[in-house]
Amino acid sequence: MKYKLVMLMLLMQLSASAQKSVQVANLQLTIPVPLAQPQPTNPLDKALLFYGFQQGDEVVINVEPAQSNQPFNLEVREYGSSSAVYSARNQKKLRNVRIPAPRKIAYQFILTSANGTAIPAQLNIKRIPASSEAKYFNPNITWKPQHDTTWTTVTEKVAVKGELAPVTLIDKTFKVASKANLNPSRVAIPFKLPANTVHWVYWVGVGQEPVEQLRNITSMATKGAAALASTVSPVAAFGLGLIPSLPQVSSSGSIDYYFMNKASADKFVADADSDWKHYAFAQGTGVVADYKLVQLSETPKTPEGNLYAVFRNSNSVTGLDITLKVIAFEQEKKYVNRQVRKPLRIEQKFVPVFGE
Repeated sequence: MKYKLVMLMLLMQLSASAQKSVQVANLQLTIPVPLAQPQPTNPLDKALLFYGFQQGDEVVINVEPAQSNQPFNLEVREYGSSSAVYSARNQKKLRNVRIPAPRKIAYQFILTSANGTAIPAQLNIKRIPASSEAKYFNPNITWKPQHDTTWTTVTEKVAVKGELAPVTLIDKTFKVASKANLNPSRVAIPFKLPANTVHWVYWVGVGQEPVEQLRNITSMATKGAAALASTVSPVAAFGLGLIPSLPQVSSSGSIDYYFMNKASADKFVADADSDWKHYAFAQGTGVVADYKLVQLSETPKTPEGNLYAVFRNSNSVTGLDITLKVIAFEQEKKYVNRQVRKPLRIEQKFVPVFGE
């Protein structure tokens, strides 16, 4: 009686165990001959056997060749690992090999022939879930590509913004004759901005008084900037932001000025009634002293790269001395050594995505 009870309990346990197992794969396949030079594992290769298992699963493996006495090898590896969690060599049959799944995991099942010839066989893989909730876990895996980047740090010279450097383009005094004089009452002065110009400043003064006022204007600099302002011209100091303004008188004078390209400047000087055109970013009419800071963004581009400052004396009897100062402000090229992080190597790898 006791013997019958023990047998009954064993049968009940086996039955319960059988009911808990879930089919993962049941394949008729050909076990290949191992390659002399194994290739890197590509999970997208459909010939490779990858399956996913839930944490707590027990994996049950059965392998049976179609013909007896056909030895084979089996390795089970976690994806991404080169070591085997299970290995058996020169086997003629494997029955109910059990492997635990300590966490949600992707296993690769590697079968190879042990006798140098391909072997037809049946592979059966099941999983015994740790709980009823895990019964419906999907063992099929899809693969998500992911770039694995190896970084290195190198020292490089990196361009940074340097100080603004003033470059004097024009600093001259010239006479513009009266309208009644045989000499030209119209004058054009060309200049070209340097390649790295950020902005530029011009100042126009008629006669000696504005020039004297300009010479004494550095007293307007703040205490902190006064020392530096004393080392550069007032126009340069204004362009550097060291003084707030320059001498300016915009009425009761006889001088008009404009900025033009070469074609219009030539017409302006040669013929008072020609169809010359001036640029709108700056001009002055009847000035005694005038100035402006012009950003590069508002400076027109000309075909030959030159701009022309043109002047006209509307006084009928008196020739006038004009002082013109034009200073461009370049961004100095400055380089510093910095540690720069750069990719050394980029490799594509695949991350298993479980079907849940």
